[in-house]
Formats: sequence, structure tokens, C-alpha cells
Amino acid sequence: MLMKSLLATALLLHVATANAQLPPRTFADIPFWADMALRAAGLEQRFTLTSELNPIYAFGDFDRDGLLDLAVEIKDTGGLRCGLAIVHRIDGAVHIVGAGQSVGNGRDALRCGAAWGVQSAAHHHRGFRHGPDLLYVTKEFGADGGWLVWDGASYVWVKAD
Repeated sequence: MLMKSLLATALLLHVATANAQLPPRTFADIPFWADMALRAAGLEQRFTLTSELNPIYAFGDFDRDGLLDLAVEIKDTGGLRCGLAIVHRIDGAVHIVGAGQSVGNGRDALRCGAAWGVQSAAHHHRGFRHGPDLLYVTKEFGADGGWLVWDGASYVWVKAD
């Protein structure tokens, strides 16, 4: 009887310890590596996650290293400017585009309510050599939208033709 009681207590302590080691998630359903990178970058102090853009998050190889990265919608803490936080899988670097940070064309926000997603550079035959995956934003800064492209140091805006 004592042995069963000790075993049950040990199992309960193990479960409690394991749960205590897992931090609360910043955003449901994103991978742990991305969640930890966003938390380490202080995302929750400077930005809020939002679902005003469409979709809420997406995966793609944005920095061309062969690993899937993550882009997630954010809004500045004032609640006025929408943007994206892009997490590179290889090093956990977080890049903010919009939401008060430069988009690279003189603006500091993506249009709230704009649709965005991931497209393969192979679908574009107009000399795009940035691939393999590009973040596109529709109806942003003009009727046709454009792409957010990693240039090796930051994300730049490339207007759609």
C-alpha cells in the first residue's frame, strides 16, 4: 500500500514538474520554436497578435535556408498599425514588418484587413529570383499589392506589376 502511494505521488510530481516547465503560449497552434522566439524578442510588450489580416499565420522558406519560417499577424500596442512578425527557423530571429516599423517604402504599416499569404517564386516568371517562398500582400500600397522579400538583411517591399 505504501509503495503504491509513493508511486502515485512520484507520478503526480513528475506531471506537475513537466507542466511547470512549459511556458504559457503567446499564440495558440504555432510551433514551440516560433513561440519562444517571439517571446524572447519581447513581442508581448511591443505588439499584440491580431486576426484583422487574413490569414493569421503562415509558413514558408522566406530566408532561403531550406527551413520553414513563420509569419504571424501583429498590431502595435496602440492598436492602429497592422503588420507581420516573421520568425526565421534557423536562428530564431524575429523581423517586424509594419505595425510601426518600416515596410521599406516609406510606410510603417500594412493595411489592416488586407489579405496576405505565401507564394512560390517559381510562379512568377518576371525575373523574380528571390524564392523559393515569397510573402504577398494584396491591395497594399496600390491596386495590385506586392511582396515582402528577404534581401539577406531585411524584408523589402516589391510592388506587383
